[in-house]
Amino acid sequence: MLAVEELILNDELFIGMGGQQKTFIHPTDPSKCVKIAYAYNGVNRDIKKELRYRRVCAEDLKNSRLITKYFGEVSTNMGTGYVYERVQDFNGNTSKDLGVFFKELSTDAESLKVVEKILLEFKEDFMRECIVTGDKTTTNFMVQETAPGVYQVRIVDNIGTPVWIPLVYYFKFVAEWRARSLWNRWVDDLLKNFPQLILPELVEKLRA
Repeated sequence: MLAVEELILNDELFIGMGGQQKTFIHPTDPSKCVKIAYAYNGVNRDIKKELRYRRVCAEDLKNSRLITKYFGEVSTNMGTGYVYERVQDFNGNTSKDLGVFFKELSTDAESLKVVEKILLEFKEDFMRECIVTGDKTTTNFMVQETAPGVYQVRIVDNIGTPVWIPLVYYFKFVAEWRARSLWNRWVDDLLKNFPQLILPELVEKLRA
């Protein structure tokens, strides 16, 4: 049996960290990233629920515009790694999370048009795909610039639900209700955190 080659991760490959994992650029394939999940009592429940969701809803997620692709587990010098599509801009840079992206925008008319276009397209994708996400934290969403001035939101973290019998996975009407509820709460959060960008007339367009 051939030995599995261990990937070596280091600070030069580091992208960022959240409450559940650290993320690195894949050392041999920069189009991918490797997540190292924090284990609690030997288990990372966030990864566990995400992989369950991806497995049960694989057919629905196959053509998703929002969810990043998952490529499986690898052995690394930091333990088990989980390999995903790396969300990159057209210039090869790692895309910014939505909160960072919004904080760097000005409040001129052109920027407000960009925000409106990004969020209305995200709403359309989210309502169509009814992705099951755990919360409204902006770090779970990345704004990918696929071409100069062309943006698309991607969902990278906190996917799935820990519910033992997840009706939302099996019944479309439950998924639609949950997606609408989560989306409207998320709009409220955006209005609270970015009032200079999320103007009242945009809020009305964003409501689901």
